Amino acid sequence: MTRHRFFPVAVAVLSAGWLVPLWMGVDIYLTFWQIEGWPLLRGEHPGNSFSFIQFAASCFKVSFVWLGMVICFWSYVGYAAFTRSRVV
Repeated sequence: MTRHRFFPVAVAVLSAGWLVPLWMGVDIYLTFWQIEGWPLLRGEHPGNSFSFIQFAASCFKVSFVWLGMVICFWSYVGYAAFTRSRVV
């Protein structure tokens, strides 16, 4: 892949990459309700040592920090393009 193609692909992947940890967090949260939450509501006590909620919370934190950085980056790019194109 040439350099002039690599940069736009990298920017696109980094801009949309925050969706992966968000998807993982939602999936883990729903898995918690399937494996532990629903049996607890039925009075059963499943024996599972994996901390679903803590891992899902970590995924959400990573996702939203990443999203914040993407928003800051694109805000800077938009502001720079706006100020460059203004005629004084």
